[in-house]
Amino acid sequence: MTLSNSLKQRECCWQSIWNRGLVSLFIIMFFFDNITRYKHIVGGLMLITALYYVVKKKSALLQIFKNNLTYSLFVFVVICFYSVLISIDPSYSFKKFANTILEKLLLTTLVIPILLHNESKEDIAKTLIYSLIIGILPLALVDGWQYYREYQQGIMPFSGFTHKYKSDILIFMTPAFLLLWNFKSAKMRILFFAIACIMGFMIMGTLQRGTWLSILVAGLIWCICKREWKLPLLAIIALGAVLTLGYLKDQNSLHVLFHKMQQTSSSGRYGGGTQGAAIDLIRENPIKGYGYGENIYHQVYNSRVQDYPQWVFKQSIGPHNITLDMWYSAGLLGLIALWYLLISVVAEVVKGYRANEGVTKDAWLLIGLIMAGNLFVRGAFETVSIENLTMLIGIALALKYKAQQN
Repeated sequence: MTLSNSLKQRECCWQSIWNRGLVSLFIIMFFFDNITRYKHIVGGLMLITALYYVVKKKSALLQIFKNNLTYSLFVFVVICFYSVLISIDPSYSFKKFANTILEKLLLTTLVIPILLHNESKEDIAKTLIYSLIIGILPLALVDGWQYYREYQQGIMPFSGFTHKYKSDILIFMTPAFLLLWNFKSAKMRILFFAIACIMGFMIMGTLQRGTWLSILVAGLIWCICKREWKLPLLAIIALGAVLTLGYLKDQNSLHVLFHKMQQTSSSGRYGGGTQGAAIDLIRENPIKGYGYGENIYHQVYNSRVQDYPQWVFKQSIGPHNITLDMWYSAGLLGLIALWYLLISVVAEVVKGYRANEGVTKDAWLLIGLIMAGNLFVRGAFETVSIENLTMLIGIALALKYKAQQN
């Protein structure tokens, strides 16, 4: 009997390592480009493992998805499919829908809580937090290598926009990194400040005001929730000192950075800019929509630009707003479905944060900070990829399921 229990414990241990390892790899690799093959391998292993659990205990796993968060996700998927049906190019819209919504958003979101259904809520929380923190290392290596290659070509840091692609991943990783402040030992504080210097350099290097604002808002919310004021004060002093030294030493080499910091214009978003043009097109068809996918927007925009001489851009560069993007694609139903989904996630975050303590409370806070920074703040200035919700909803469903069990 003792031997049998020992074997079962060992099997559960290996299953836990496998399941959490797959989810961790998925989170770490999520935003990295040029590793599609490895992403497909991890995704395939996640799906196979999830199917094994579904076959083994289907009825029990169904309890994970009997909640408003899942319903809001299904409503969003159905409305996106509607936007395929009404599309001016159904073939393109369906391909985009199948890849972005069905595979990357819906399927993977459902797979994550299935893989984590046997884990404790503390282990689920640690999987999200530590995976994002560990992801800082490969990001720093890739970014550092890019800076090195650019320097060899005579391109100085903060002189161009070739690093703006890191915006999403930095908005996800920075709030997770802030949670390291919970560790009070001297070694951890030294590690924290070392990573903070690297993170600060990468954040400034994006030269994206929307990214800076997103991280600033998430940081302020973190300070309020944690009642922490020493860290932001130190950050302000350090940033001010670095920028002052840079300005005094060589203002010309940092002119792009200082220009972005002083810029007060909308960068062509309002009036006849990106968002203003999107609103003009939405007004022509506010109820029905035009169809799913960015190419649909580009096609209609470019065909109508001659009718709107006030538009700033003569070739489409997108609506630069996640709400306008969904409203344009699926009409009024798309607008309602998007915000039903976003509000449902926020509602679960608030409930989860209030009902938990320790690392689980931190995980709910992290999901909320990422939502605020990426979907709400950056989503107001850029067309944020909706599949960014995948890991957030997946982990939220897993945490919610464990709370229901307890």
